[in-house]
Amino acid sequence: MRRLSRPQIQKSVLQVLQARVGLLLGQTTFEELLPLQERVSLELARGALLWHGKQPQEGAQALAQAMVDALGLDPLFYSASSLDFLVSEGLTSASLALADAVRGHEHDSFEQWQQEVVPKLDRIANFVVSVFDGRWPLEFQAQPLQAWLARA
Repeated sequence: MRRLSRPQIQKSVLQVLQARVGLLLGQTTFEELLPLQERVSLELARGALLWHGKQPQEGAQALAQAMVDALGLDPLFYSASSLDFLVSEGLTSASLALADAVRGHEHDSFEQWQQEVVPKLDRIANFVVSVFDGRWPLEFQAQPLQAWLARA
């Protein structure tokens, strides 16, 4: 098992989040998004867990806990879930923040989109990447995404 690099994690997270934005804007369908999200979730579950522990089992448990804590997932509901499913659900949870950032800007000009929406999307993406590469507790004071966005 090999650990994904930070740039690989960022690339994977951005692929899914960009596809989610495309879905929100009606540029893609859920049927087109689903295979990408499944592939990326499996890739992140396998390659990001070693950022969270020296041994795969330790890393898997720590990554699962980070997903629950950072992305507001119900720990009881997801306690018996596989890590790749938990990652997929975490990415889906982050898409709620994306929807809030995009809502009301669907018909903005390119310039308005760049000024209003892109910075919010970048902040959300950086947060999600930090969950996978282990920086989240330090960089975001272990705050859940929704709480952090409310304060930012």
